[in-house]
Amino acid sequence: MASEPIVTTSLADEIAFRLETAILDGRYPPGSRLPQEELCERFAVSRTPVREALRKLQAKNLVVVVPNKGATVRLLSRKELLDIYAVRAELEGFSCELAAARITDACITDLDRAQGELEDAVGLLDPAAPDDASAAGPQLRMKHANDWFHTAIHQTAENAPLLQMIKDLGDRCPKDYISRALRVSPEVRDLNIDEHRRIRAALGAGDGQAARQAMREHILHARTVIAAYLDEQGFWGER
Repeated sequence: MASEPIVTTSLADEIAFRLETAILDGRYPPGSRLPQEELCERFAVSRTPVREALRKLQAKNLVVVVPNKGATVRLLSRKELLDIYAVRAELEGFSCELAAARITDACITDLDRAQGELEDAVGLLDPAAPDDASAAGPQLRMKHANDWFHTAIHQTAENAPLLQMIKDLGDRCPKDYISRALRVSPEVRDLNIDEHRRIRAALGAGDGQAARQAMREHILHARTVIAAYLDEQGFWGER
């Protein structure tokens, strides 16, 4: 394996940053082992900065370090997933309510463009297709368009702490599994088309309460779909 030399005054911080990015991008799925020897080779460093980096990631709830057993990417429990989505439903609903009071033509244009891209991607999905390159294209387009739709709302809400909390909660969930769950669900059209259209209509009308409720129901519906998929996959292991 080729090494990734680092030139920095804080090796541990740099290693922690790179590992965090890889974890959040799904390159190290939940439950993956992180052998110190491999990390030392990858980053061309000694064990000391690697150990410190892993401790930093453990403090962020991304990694579990067990003495004499090593480190693994933290595997979310079922209750944690449900709790995260319960909080997200309230936060994103609030964001939607704030956005409705500040709605602009530019935001509506962004929502419509994002939704057009999303509906095109949904139309190309084949839930029965294997997870190969043919499935990755539409799935990636769907994810990007969905992110665009939600980001347009959060930016219009103009509440930076709220946006950061939503992002932090999203980062704690296994992105690859969630994308797969939403792709293969028979409710994919309800989630990505019908519910988004209701959110957009409420925002366009400047109806904060309706927008908040529509977004809250949308996030809770996604929670149900994702939890059911992970149940089927045995994602939670024996914990």
